[in-house]
Amino acid sequence: MNKGLRPVMLLVTAFMAAIILSSCGGSNTLTVDKVDIIAELLPDGDLYVEELYTYTVSGEYEWITRPMDNFGDANIEFFEAYVPPSDRKLGNFGYIQLERYPASLREKSGSYYIKVLAKDETRQVYYRYRLDKEAVKYDDRGELDWTILKDNDKDHHNVSVSLRMRQSIQEPVIAYVYDRSGGAVTENTNELLRYENKLLPSGDHARLKAYVPTEALSDLETTASSTLLSQQLKRETALSQKFAERERLMEAGIQLIRWLTYVAVAGVVYYALSLRRLAAWFGGKRISFEEIEDMDPGSLVYLYRKGALRRVDVLADLFKLRRKGMLDTSIELLGTRFQEDAKAPKQGPQFTFIGKRSGLAKSERYLLNWLFRGTGILKLDSLSGPTKTERKQKISEDMYMNRLRGLQRGFIRWRELVEDENRQTIKAGVYAPRKEIFPVLALLHLAMLVYLYIADVTAWGWVGLLFLIVGGSATLASIRWRKKKYIIGFLVVCFIAAAQIQYAPVVDTYLNFVLLSMVMVGLMPGKVLNRSSAAKRSAVKRYRRMLARGGDYGSREPEALERMIETAILLGIGRRFVIRVRNKQPDHDRISTLPLWDPASITALDYVFNQSWKGITRNSSTWSSGGDSGDGDGGFFGDSSDSGGDGGGDGGGGGGGD
Repeated sequence: MNKGLRPVMLLVTAFMAAIILSSCGGSNTLTVDKVDIIAELLPDGDLYVEELYTYTVSGEYEWITRPMDNFGDANIEFFEAYVPPSDRKLGNFGYIQLERYPASLREKSGSYYIKVLAKDETRQVYYRYRLDKEAVKYDDRGELDWTILKDNDKDHHNVSVSLRMRQSIQEPVIAYVYDRSGGAVTENTNELLRYENKLLPSGDHARLKAYVPTEALSDLETTASSTLLSQQLKRETALSQKFAERERLMEAGIQLIRWLTYVAVAGVVYYALSLRRLAAWFGGKRISFEEIEDMDPGSLVYLYRKGALRRVDVLADLFKLRRKGMLDTSIELLGTRFQEDAKAPKQGPQFTFIGKRSGLAKSERYLLNWLFRGTGILKLDSLSGPTKTERKQKISEDMYMNRLRGLQRGFIRWRELVEDENRQTIKAGVYAPRKEIFPVLALLHLAMLVYLYIADVTAWGWVGLLFLIVGGSATLASIRWRKKKYIIGFLVVCFIAAAQIQYAPVVDTYLNFVLLSMVMVGLMPGKVLNRSSAAKRSAVKRYRRMLARGGDYGSREPEALERMIETAILLGIGRRFVIRVRNKQPDHDRISTLPLWDPASITALDYVFNQSWKGITRNSSTWSSGGDSGDGDGGFFGDSSDSGGDGGGDGGGGGGGD
């Protein structure tokens, strides 16, 4: 799989798994089949509420929750739960002969927990509570602003809410109900206001704004108001019109998202069937494996990485020197600290320089000055990070941090020299269209989300917060267009924001757009090569797949077998290649004497360059490793006074010369 696409596909898989798991409930399920609510507005502005819930319990439940948005500071004077009497109707239950359920508030969740002990049955629970000062009294009106079923965490079917006045009034209540699921006021007289909804989805609620005559709140003190009743009714009428337009605007948003999704599909197809990629594939088919095997190791790894070299790639120059006959490789015991650690390798390759430096490329001369330090011998001990034992001991933090800083400085200089040597033959550059595509993609998602939030009649404060968060993420993704992780993170933020919208068709359609945008970004190239280099890289990848299957070493000479294992190590499949070869031909006399064919060599190289440095960064403020090195100088793999030199004399202390 394309390396750029792999994390995207993992993220897509995680999204789909989360959706599937969330839709697959456990063996215990609780559904709310019916909710009858009678609320009475008292003269002192309090609201007394009685609720009759009808649940269907599948499985076994000890506790049922009633979310009330009570985190310790709510205006709930009391909350009680009872077994409803069978001889009376809701509103006339009273207090006589009622069996009470144990109920307790858990402020962390804002919910009341009612102990019911129900199993595979239909169970009714009667709740009652009183909300203090839920209404406000002004000179020209009384005003009740009540959120019904706030903090709802389940689908509520067949919801019926009746609002009555304790104090008699002579005119109907002026009421507005705002919900996003089709509920409506079905009755409004001077005695009763009724709201009904067949399905109030999980996460949604209904907001009731009722304007009553002042005599309905005779015991409540009057509060000064800066707006007249007529002005307030104008605002409510305008808001109700927005709710009436909501579904039409949402459907228009769905159509727009679909068109954008088609564009994303076209982008996925374009990048999946890229002419550039197809041309490279066809060109690579014409390049033989022998030509790949004869490639200079440094050029091969530079080509495979598209110029983005890693620290472990210094092995390419070591292998290049070995092919020139200037480097000898042997298996040796590693230092004391490795022998004392249970997880560390015990032996590994040691490189000895046996040639002359004259005539070497600048990067090769620099490598000898940098790593060999004039000794002619390169031991893996001096390149490694701390062992597990050293990490536990936490002794030598400064030594390894200095080593890592020096390693990075030396590597950067070496990489610059390698880039200079390969720049003319292998042309690699950033895929420039991403500079325009990422900002446009981010702007489309931002604009779409702002539209959907406005269409969903979201308060302007929340729309502004959305714009700041998603807009900030979009700006970051646009500025950092060279790295895909920022635009992928932005798309995740977009989906999380869209998931807050209470309109399932919009959320589902937008999810498709987000996932396809991610796939398109994953397929988009990070770096591109010129035509000839792209064809050769395709051949290198084909050769890598061949090696991963165990290769085709037939009756090759030891020198050719050494080249194969070197290439496998540089391409990151050394261990797999050796294991497959040994499984294919247990009688491997021809390779048993070759140092790099020893699995211990590959394990040691991976440990030294990769595993031992995990969790350690140059800017770390904390240290999870340390210890007495036992071998080598802490700065051996770092800077030195002579590490910047490109030249140098003959010899190198490693043995004879040419």
